[in-house]
Amino acid sequence: MRMLSFIGACIFIFSLGSCTSRSVEPTRTSRHTIDTLFQQKIIVLQPEMDSICNATKTTVYKAALDSIMATRNVEMNILVE
Repeated sequence: MRMLSFIGACIFIFSLGSCTSRSVEPTRTSRHTIDTLFQQKIIVLQPEMDSICNATKTTVYKAALDSIMATRNVEMNILVE
């Protein structure tokens, strides 16, 4: 238990050093590097993201359609009665 408290205190002390009041603005070089890395990763991840979207699309659309149809059926029943 003492070790856990010690580790927690160390993390807290080190986290105080990361606080700063000045804003950090990326340089042109760092922006270019970030954009390049993002483009490289997005090319690799795009097929996986598309497959996830296609898999969830059918279930989400079906649930939304069922919800809309249930609401409309209730409204129609109220009008008929």
